[in-house]
Amino acid sequence: MEKNSLKNSWAMGFTVASVWFGTHVGGGFASGNQVVGYFSKFGAAAALIYPLLAMGILACIMHIMLKFARLNGFNNYKDTYRALYPQPWMEVFFEVFYIIIILAAVAAAVAGAGNVLANFLGIEYVGATKVIMNLIIVAILVVLSIFGVKVVAAASTVLSILIMISTAAVVIAGLVAAKDGDAVRLLQQYSVEGAPYASQFAGGFFSSAPFRAILVYAGFQCVSIPPMIAASEEMGTTGTKRACILGWLMNGLALSLSGYMLSKWYPLLQGLQNAGIEGFKTATSIPNQTVLTIIGLKWLLAFFSILLFCAFVSTCVTLIFTMVQRFQGKFFPKAIQSEQIRKICVAVIAIAVCFSISLLGLTTITTKLYGYDGYYALIFVVLPALIWGIPKIKKLEAEGKTAE
Repeated sequence: MEKNSLKNSWAMGFTVASVWFGTHVGGGFASGNQVVGYFSKFGAAAALIYPLLAMGILACIMHIMLKFARLNGFNNYKDTYRALYPQPWMEVFFEVFYIIIILAAVAAAVAGAGNVLANFLGIEYVGATKVIMNLIIVAILVVLSIFGVKVVAAASTVLSILIMISTAAVVIAGLVAAKDGDAVRLLQQYSVEGAPYASQFAGGFFSSAPFRAILVYAGFQCVSIPPMIAASEEMGTTGTKRACILGWLMNGLALSLSGYMLSKWYPLLQGLQNAGIEGFKTATSIPNQTVLTIIGLKWLLAFFSILLFCAFVSTCVTLIFTMVQRFQGKFFPKAIQSEQIRKICVAVIAIAVCFSISLLGLTTITTKLYGYDGYYALIFVVLPALIWGIPKIKKLEAEGKTAE
């Protein structure tokens, strides 16, 4: 009885929800890039409300999949999705989504790290500079992927905590400075007009802000489902429900607060970028870093930039290592006997592909590639959970199955 109470407790729910939070709040979130691309550019109200709706939808899908996994006794996403779809082979649909989002995430992290480095050095992240900076990141990745995976893994938890704290500090500083009128003064200083907020309903329903910002964002964030299935292995149904509620609040509120702050700065940042002002040609690529540069908090800028750079690199190394572990056994196992050589080959191929994608730039990757994978996820991940997941859960419960 005591064991059941513990695994269904709010404390255990918070622990599991933190896995979701850690997966979501990485370099892409901390940079502010995808926050601006999906929420802040549509204005303050959208920045506050849309994230809560998006994370609410994801929490519902998450709860369905976690409950389905628990009732079946599964602890990994492959078995879970084999059982979810009408045919086991259809699990490949989730694999396609997962592989695309991982490759896109690594590419985004390479572009993000290169952009952060260029900004910190006071160099515009355009043209040849973009290629050089990304090549520097790739060189670091090759070394760390071969020799430093354990070091990165050991530092990842501390790094995640520090990036969350520093991002919170950026949000607070940004809100205070926006209230004090720094954004308005800078517009006057450079004689630049503030950019208007993007139209929320331009381009038809499927291109509108509510659809893309709420549904598509929730779609590509389904990448959090696999680690949550593994993390909630010991939990009961009540516990997973509490974990999803807490995860919704943690992720939704973090997104809302960050989005609201950046919505206050968006007209200035986009205006400076549109005008091609020196030093601000990529102002919205790493908006949190740009805001700190404008505010002039040099100590926080240095601290945040270092952490953000490390977060991007850590993401790259971790995901590349995941791909190496996943595919090295299938990479010509008969022709290449050495496991180490196979690992290096897979790592080099993965890094080369991600480097090529990274040249598109962080904003293009987060809005286009993430976006298209989000549309895909709505069809092959979200809808299946609703169409087949709910009825199968009801059937299992009718048969007396329980995860309590």
